[in-house]
Amino acid sequence: MAWGSDVHTDEELEKLAAVRGYFQGYFPGASVRDSYDAARAAQVFLIEPTAGEQRNAVVSIDFLQEYVSEKMEKALISLRVAEHLQSAKGREVLLSSWGVEEKEE
Repeated sequence: MAWGSDVHTDEELEKLAAVRGYFQGYFPGASVRDSYDAARAAQVFLIEPTAGEQRNAVVSIDFLQEYVSEKMEKALISLRVAEHLQSAKGREVLLSSWGVEEKEE
């Protein structure tokens, strides 16, 4: 896996697309952008709804490596990531192979 470099494998691109699709499904009309954060070894997703607060989901590389793209959405649903983002009130939501955590301010 080449996380963080300019060249992504097809598998990585499919996983990132699955995560983006999950967020777009739960936040219709929102702009969903992501970038790699080397310091945290994570992909950071910025979800900007047309109205309301921006939401930040920090998805660790270990989580992305744990699931195949076809199972990614099911994993995100079972962990209730969108619900955590809604209740986080602008705080970051951290997602790792250990689970979901709303970052304290």
